[in-house]
Amino acid sequence: MARRTKEEAEQTRQQLLDTALQLFSEQGITATSLKSVAAKAEVTHGALYWHFRNRSDLVATAYHERRLPLDDLFLDHLQAARQDALSALRAYLVEWIELMVVNDRFRRFWLVFHRQGVQCPELEALADELADTRTLWLERLSKLIKKARKQKQLKAKPKKGEDLVAQNLLFLVCNLINTRLLQPELCKGQVQVEQIIDTYLAGLSR
Repeated sequence: MARRTKEEAEQTRQQLLDTALQLFSEQGITATSLKSVAAKAEVTHGALYWHFRNRSDLVATAYHERRLPLDDLFLDHLQAARQDALSALRAYLVEWIELMVVNDRFRRFWLVFHRQGVQCPELEALADELADTRTLWLERLSKLIKKARKQKQLKAKPKKGEDLVAQNLLFLVCNLINTRLLQPELCKGQVQVEQIIDTYLAGLSR
């Protein structure tokens, strides 16, 4: 019986995390009370506090336990990059954007933690970790770019000035995701996303 109770408690905890992400993505963190999360999840207020100390704890736990599946996506395309780095880079960008749009959990996570311009104490507490994640994304893009340059598929680094290709690609990805999620009327779906990426990569090609 105790084992079943433990399993049910974990199920409740996961339900609260999913519900919190949904409400945070729809209303914003600041406008979402713990009471509303508990009500939406159909659990008591006390049950929520049994799992999470406060809203900051709930936000931080959601960030740490609902991470985006970009590690596996990158490793898959890093492997493919040994044969054709430019195609692997393109596929990585396209699939990254598509994942954030078609999967409800990933979409909500992006809107809560990676939408630009949102400020609140709960996100400020995660600022260093969010910055580390962005740095990791840049490093991964740089690896694929380096392989494509080595395979003579992209132009070499500029001899003068800063090499901003990885930063530009990340800027492009983030803005395309945000546009598709927040202003879908401005983007003709995945077809336009692919055309924009292809146009940018063509400008970098040898």
